[in-house]
Amino acid sequence: MLLSGTDNHIAGVGSMAESIQEFQRGKPGYEGYLNDRVAALPEVLKDAGYLTLMSGKWHLGLTPDRFPAKRGFEKSFTLLPGAANHYNYEPQLKDNDVKSHLEEMTPALYAENENIVDNETLPPDFYSSDYFTERLLGFLKEREDVKDSRPFFAYYTFSAPHWPLQAPEENVKPYYGKYDDGPERLRQRRFENLKKLGLVPEHAIPHGVVVPDREKVKKGQGDNWDTQSEESRKYSSRAMEVYAGMVERMDQNIARVVNYLEQLGELDNTFVVFMSDNGAEGALLEANPLFGSDLEK
Repeated sequence: MLLSGTDNHIAGVGSMAESIQEFQRGKPGYEGYLNDRVAALPEVLKDAGYLTLMSGKWHLGLTPDRFPAKRGFEKSFTLLPGAANHYNYEPQLKDNDVKSHLEEMTPALYAENENIVDNETLPPDFYSSDYFTERLLGFLKEREDVKDSRPFFAYYTFSAPHWPLQAPEENVKPYYGKYDDGPERLRQRRFENLKKLGLVPEHAIPHGVVVPDREKVKKGQGDNWDTQSEESRKYSSRAMEVYAGMVERMDQNIARVVNYLEQLGELDNTFVVFMSDNGAEGALLEANPLFGSDLEK
């Protein structure tokens, strides 16, 4: 929808490629990739004289004829599937069910322009948010080096903070213990801080938490924090610490790009849009709300 300006069914992704049901397979609108019935934004901008750049997650087609290079991006480095290990190696996972699901979803498959990347050639200190930033900065510097006067469109798409939850220790450490008293107390602290900042009135009352009646809730994994086992609370708290570290690292990398544009004197002439899709991702593995075939029940 972002890249086509149309409904996702019109653009071919009525369902993600990994989630297409048998009754959808082969039907128009369920191709599982950005189809040819729409003009992609980078195609339109490239035709209008823009330099079009992309670095980050694609998830709109895995075959060479569906790479970003074929949809209007002049230069690109992309993670082709929907998720992958952020450190370019396969994670060791605790839950066998989760592991089998992730193994289907997370092989690291990267493309540079029209070519598949040999993962062995990636730097040993590879971390997705850092490397996506390095490549985008490289594209922008190349533009400066050759004195390319065209306006640019840069599509800069992090795979963080999507699972698997992984972040450099330096970014996780500041959050140690901050989530140990559970989500409801965290919510109340944040709400009180909003009042102190004057962003909500003093008389405001937060809406109650709505918890879906799911199997995980019945097992004490999504209901009252105080009734969960100590192991469950530690696991959840640690997950949040790493999630926060991933967001912080992402913020730091965005700052690198913004600072570079400022150094060039181009920041005031650049329109920056920041968007996030799922928020605190829990749609598949943790909060486990209604999803996929469950919507039919």
